[in-house]
Amino acid sequence: MSLQATPPTEVSADVSLRVPRGGSETLEAGVAEVLAAVDGVDSVTVDRVTSVRPTGTDIRVDADVSLSLRISDESDRVDASTALLQQGFGVMAVNRVEVDREA
Repeated sequence: MSLQATPPTEVSADVSLRVPRGGSETLEAGVAEVLAAVDGVDSVTVDRVTSVRPTGTDIRVDADVSLSLRISDESDRVDASTALLQQGFGVMAVNRVEVDREA
């Protein structure tokens, strides 16, 4: 039996998510924490926050992010990356995903 590590997939994405109020020092840190909690996300860099909508219990945020993901479906990395991110708690929508073709 051979074990192979899944190579990381580097992506850029535009996501809409809910960031808990008071849970992080900065809004960008809150976005990163929500995405880092998604199973299969190795690292997150928040490139910029593009929209903020405060609500009574959380903050609705649109953000452009760069991520390193562990996905098993290499045949269509865009669809697999989108599906992985959509499973995250607090992720409301994955509006765009672009896979780094050099990765």
